[in-house]
Amino acid sequence: MANSFAKSDGSINYGKYLVLAVMTVLLVFSASLVRADEHQLMINGKITSQNGAIYFSPGDMAASSPIEVVTNSPWTTGKTRFRGVLLRDILDKVEADGSVLKATAADGFTVDIPISDAEEYKVIIAYKMDGEWLEEGVYAPFWIIYPYDTDKNLAQEKYYGRSIWQLTKITVE
Repeated sequence: MANSFAKSDGSINYGKYLVLAVMTVLLVFSASLVRADEHQLMINGKITSQNGAIYFSPGDMAASSPIEVVTNSPWTTGKTRFRGVLLRDILDKVEADGSVLKATAADGFTVDIPISDAEEYKVIIAYKMDGEWLEEGVYAPFWIIYPYDTDKNLAQEKYYGRSIWQLTKITVE
């Protein structure tokens, strides 16, 4: 079988190697852009934005006013320390004007969260758990956490079901 990178005189066609190298770099670069988008939280809907959406990375969240919630949860063992940003602070930052948040995970799972939850409770958008960044492929990039131990009413399926992980999008409706 003839080498497609060799010319008929047996010399190497470096132009084809260059094209292949450029295509490989572009493919890797575009794949990293997709992964970068997956590590951001997009907020859209009834918000104030010239572009229709506002994006937050875990670094953006960490640079904001962090808060810690230490609580038991159905998914962790014992008291777990979550670090994040108050959901109500993020909603204020984007000037949200709605009554329901449609929260969407990386896999497409969606749950509705009343905005009143953010106003009434110290609900956070967590990016760290027990001092470590949320684990990729498990909970990252973000996880909605309620302070379940501060109010017995929060320790029930209704609120557990709103605690979406791998959060990548919130639509304000």
